[in-house]
Amino acid sequence: MIEIVFWITIFFASYLLIYFSADFFLDNLKELCLILQLSPFVIGLLVLGIDLEESIASIIAAVNGLPIIAVGNVMGNSIISLTLCFALPALLQDIDLKSISSFYFIILYSCLGAILFSFLISFGLFIFGIITLILYAVYVFNSLKVLSKKKKIDLIDMNEVTEEIKGWSTDTNPHLKLKKIFFIILGFCLILLGGEFLIISAENIIMLTGLNEAFFGFIIIAFVTNVEELTLVFKSIKKKSVEIGLGGMIGKLIWNLSFTYGISGIIAVVIDISVILIINWLFLLCLILFYQVKSKTHSLNRTDGVILLVFFIVFIITNILTTI
Repeated sequence: MIEIVFWITIFFASYLLIYFSADFFLDNLKELCLILQLSPFVIGLLVLGIDLEESIASIIAAVNGLPIIAVGNVMGNSIISLTLCFALPALLQDIDLKSISSFYFIILYSCLGAILFSFLISFGLFIFGIITLILYAVYVFNSLKVLSKKKKIDLIDMNEVTEEIKGWSTDTNPHLKLKKIFFIILGFCLILLGGEFLIISAENIIMLTGLNEAFFGFIIIAFVTNVEELTLVFKSIKKKSVEIGLGGMIGKLIWNLSFTYGISGIIAVVIDISVILIINWLFLLCLILFYQVKSKTHSLNRTDGVILLVFFIVFIITNILTTI
C-alpha cells in the first residue's frame, strides 16, 4: 500500500514539474522568437516536433521483433495527440488557428500512403520506411528554408507584450540571447525529466495494481507520453502563442509518421496486417482531413472539441475491445 501511494505521489509530482516547466519554457521561447525575429510556428515545428520518447519506445519494440507494437505505438500516440491535446482546450475556449501550409498536409498524406502500402506488400516496412525517411528529410529542408527567409514576426500580437520585450527585437546583446537559449534548454530538459518520471511511475502503478498489460501498453503509455504535449498546448493557448503549440503538434505528427516509423520499419522489415492497424490508419486519415478543413476556417470551437473528444473515446474503446 505504501509503495502504491509513493508511486502515485511521484506521478502527480512529475505532472506538476511538467506543468510549471512548460510555462517557463514557453515564456523564454516566445521571447527568443521576438529577439531573433523568428516565426513561432516554424520554431514549434522544429523544436517541439521532436518526440524522442516515442521514437525510443517504437525502435526498441522493432529491435525485439514486435513490429505491431512499434507501428501501433506510432499511430496510437499520433491519434491521441490530434484528439485529446486539442479537444480539451477547445472545450474551454475557442482557439484561433493560422492557415497551415498545404506542404505539411502533403507530407502527412504521403506518410499515410506509405504506411498503408507497407501493410500490403512483402518487406513493406523496410521499403516504405526508407521512403518516409526521405519525406522527413524533405520536410526538414523546407522548414529550415522557411525559417531562413522569415525576417519578421507576424504571428505574435505585439500589442500584448511589454515595451521592454518589444525592445528586445532590436537588441544585439549576445548575452541576452544566450541567457534565453539557456533557459529554453533548461525548461525543455525539465519537461523531459518530468516525462521520464511520469512514465516510470505509471509503469510501477500498473504493475502493483495488476492492470491488463495490453491496455497499459496501447492506452496508458500512449497517454502519459502525451502529457507534455497536452500541457504545452494548454500553455501556448493561455499565453496567446497558439502557433507554437500547433507547430509542435504538426511537427510531432510528421516526426512520428516519417522518422520514427521509418527507422522502426527498416529494423522490423515486415509486419502481419491486422484489422486494428487498418482501423487506426483510418482514424488518422479522418483526423488529418479534419484539421485540414479547420485550418481553412482558422478556428477550433467547442463543437470541434466535442468531435475530437468523440474521436478519442471511440479510439480508446475500439483498441480496448481488441485486447479482450
